[in-house]
Amino acid sequence: MILKNRTLRFTRLDQVDDPEESNFVSNGVNLGPYTFVSCWTECKEESIPMWKMYTRGEWGVRMSLERDGLFQTYKDYTYKRQGAEITEVGEEILFLFDPELKWSQTDFMPPFLTDNYEKCNFYRKVEYVDDITPYANNSVKNLSQQDEKMSITIDFDKVGSYKNKRWAFQEESRFVMFLLPGNPFASLNSPNHYQEQRRIIKDIINNKELGFSHYDMPLSAEAFDHLVITMSPLCSSAQRVIVESLCEKYAPKAKIVESLLIGKLAR
Repeated sequence: MILKNRTLRFTRLDQVDDPEESNFVSNGVNLGPYTFVSCWTECKEESIPMWKMYTRGEWGVRMSLERDGLFQTYKDYTYKRQGAEITEVGEEILFLFDPELKWSQTDFMPPFLTDNYEKCNFYRKVEYVDDITPYANNSVKNLSQQDEKMSITIDFDKVGSYKNKRWAFQEESRFVMFLLPGNPFASLNSPNHYQEQRRIIKDIINNKELGFSHYDMPLSAEAFDHLVITMSPLCSSAQRVIVESLCEKYAPKAKIVESLLIGKLAR
């Protein structure tokens, strides 16, 4: 489905295989259910524990992709509001979300992610610690209200960045994004803008459910040009034929290689 749809699925942090990650609470707000991750490994060598945990016997592949330029980009500009008018400012920027979502989508607020993955902290290596709980402290703060305006400060840099040391064998890196309930930009030119903004902030404080557990991110046209697929060390010739057929149709430039663990892993 990754090859056919040309998307990568980002899973909500409270749906991943480490239950400790889902409870990232700061000042009563749990940021885990608003955090979506696509999980990878930095380990160049094949991992027996990873084959055992994430594949089913003879079924399974290891996909290797180049990080830079992996996702589809969209041209947009930065904006500022002057009274009731929205004005374009600054130079053209390549964003990872369609700019139309910024003004029309109301279920969630699209994040401000650019094609510079590290600068916008979209891509990060997981740090392994004794306890992730202290790292949530003060991620949510500066809640204030003046007249009908209401504001909150959320520091997402720590969310999805830490796991317990028991997971260190994964050598994990991640793409991380945050989707908050409601979209204040959709009402930016409306007189009800501040009321809508206040409602969204209250929803965050009350830990309102987003209503979906994953988000499929479009990949760039060149994403599969350097794709390497390592077959499971237990794969059969039938599984290899299936993978070859999928690549022929959806990723003709992909390279399919045999596992170096063939004969070293019991069924």
